[in-house]
Order: sequence, then C-alpha cells, then structure tokens
Amino acid sequence: MFCIQECKIQNLAREYCKIFAAETRVIENFGPSLEVIPVYLMYRPANAVPYATVETDLTGVYQKFSDLDYTGRIDMRTGSEVEQKCCTLQHWIFQWTNGNLLFTRLEGVDTKITGVGISVKSTGHQGLSIEANPKVFEQFVSQHKCNYFCGLLGLRSLKVMDSLLTQAKPKSSRSPLLQRKMAAGSSSPQTGRKAAGSPRLSRKTEQEGSKMATKQKAADAPKTMKMA
Repeated sequence: MFCIQECKIQNLAREYCKIFAAETRVIENFGPSLEVIPVYLMYRPANAVPYATVETDLTGVYQKFSDLDYTGRIDMRTGSEVEQKCCTLQHWIFQWTNGNLLFTRLEGVDTKITGVGISVKSTGHQGLSIEANPKVFEQFVSQHKCNYFCGLLGLRSLKVMDSLLTQAKPKSSRSPLLQRKMAAGSSSPQTGRKAAGSPRLSRKTEQEGSKMATKQKAADAPKTMKMA
C-alpha cells in the first residue's frame, strides 16, 4: 500500500506543478520552470510484493532541495537557483491551497523533481491518508523568506496571508484542476476599484444637481401678475 500512496502523492504534486509551470512560463525572467516527473504504479500479482513504482531514470547529480529534519522542521536550501525556485514552489502551493497543503520533501536532478513529500494541515485533505501536521505549517510561515522568484510571481507575504486565513477560516481547497477553472472565472482585484466613482465625477454630478434644483425652484415660484 505504501507504493500506491507514494504514487498518488507524486502524481498529485505533478498536477499542481503543471499549474505552477504554466504561470511561470508567461514571466520572461523566471527561466526554466520545475517539473515533477510522473510515477507509474506497476502490479505484479505473482510477486511477493505485488506493487512497485516505476519512473524515468534521471541522469546527473541527484540532490535534496528540501526535506524534514529530525525535529519535523523543513530544511530548505536556498543556495542555487533551482533551490530558490523550490522554495517559491512551496510558497506558491501554500497560497494556492489556502494553507492546507505543503511540499516538504523535494529531490531530483536540476529542474526535474521526484521523491516528493507532502504535509497536510487536516487529516483526509485531498483524500490522502496522511496524518495532519499543523506544526510544520506554523514553522514554514515563520521561517520562509521570500526570494526573487516569489517576487516575480507576486506571491503574498506568508505572515500576512496566515493572518487573513485565520480570520476568514476558509474551506479546504479543491482539486487543482477544479480550482484552476474557478480561479479563471473570478473577477479581478481591480474590479472593485474601477466600480467606485471618480471623486471629480461625483463633485461634478453634485454641482449639476444643485443647478437643476435651483432652476426647478425658479420655475415653481409664483409669477407676479400686472394689473391694467
């Protein structure tokens, strides 16, 4: 069953990373985006261990970009460009899922990511049989430092976002594809500002209204009749 869960986690992370990559591709200065490689589940009924996972063989220097240490705290490396992009991906997934899901382990070769580990804020999130680990989320908010790539994506400060989430208490996030469709149909943050009238326009309207009222009073005033 471990292989099934491992396969489900990495392929879920792959779907999220596809959305992340689509957003980074339109940013000229972002450079090559990250890609979580797929993991395939293989069933071998004649074998003592019937399930196994198969993935693409990565050639190059295998590195650990992020992992949980023995205290349960995320050990995030930020020395290279790829490591910084991994930190940005963690920030992005935290914001995308309203603080309910986090990539805690990211490994791989260059921009090809595998060995993905996930933490969830509440047990059963996205149908994953993973125990909740809210402490990781608290530590991540306090230790994450936004970098150049977080700025390119316009990600919000985690401390500000965590404060807003605590006040709003949003519902758990939906699947990446469904949430993507809903996000596409949502109104722009600028809509509210555009709907508000210009101060100059309001002032002009008030002046015109005042003139109209004066004319109406003059029209309603009784006329003096001259006697022959």
